[in-house]
Amino acid sequence: MRAIFILLLVGNLVFFGYHYFFAVKNEIAPQVNTVQVSGKGEGLQLLTEQADTSMLQARVKPELKTEVPSVGNETTNAEFCTMIGPYSQLLQAEYAVERLVALGAAAHITPVEIKEGESYWVFLRPEVSEKEALRRLYELQKKNIESHVITKGELTNGISFGRFADYIDAEARSNEIKQQGYEVDIKMLPKMIHETWVVIEAGFAEKIDETVWADLLTKETALEKRQNFCLGVASQ
Repeated sequence: MRAIFILLLVGNLVFFGYHYFFAVKNEIAPQVNTVQVSGKGEGLQLLTEQADTSMLQARVKPELKTEVPSVGNETTNAEFCTMIGPYSQLLQAEYAVERLVALGAAAHITPVEIKEGESYWVFLRPEVSEKEALRRLYELQKKNIESHVITKGELTNGISFGRFADYIDAEARSNEIKQQGYEVDIKMLPKMIHETWVVIEAGFAEKIDETVWADLLTKETALEKRQNFCLGVASQ
């Protein structure tokens, strides 16, 4: 009996010692998978701490604002000049410029070309040389066909039978020449008129008294005062 008692006592001591030294140690040992090792020498950081730090940075991270520079519109920023015209007499335009300059304004004369409809040109295609063109002209004049040699432009050495404001008139003239045995063509051309205007640079017209403008506009009939972009004159 005594031996059994001693055996049980030793067994209890061994059991108690095992649970005390090994089981408790396992419970307090840190979990390896909760630690992240940085490869940049920043030390150890718990994953829970890293998550809290990321959330904090997300909350306090300022918004980035991108400012797009405004691009100015050249047409919008263009200045306006004041114009008087059209003048039928160049002398009157020069007089207006002299008067405006005397009052301290920057003014000058500007010729303006404006499209006003079309015209129709009846012609024979150019000959190979001026000599051939003159020979053809002599031949036409012997038949009493009014014509002349074209001396410049893309139709040089061709024969012209006139320009017409109406296509019907041009076609009728073309048919007359065709009946004489010639192959003529009709070319449509823009009809341009030339006008003379006085231009006052931006910033000066406001300094001129209205009585001066009124006097300048009475020098010729059909004169008018208008504003346009200083970079160029818009077609009417």
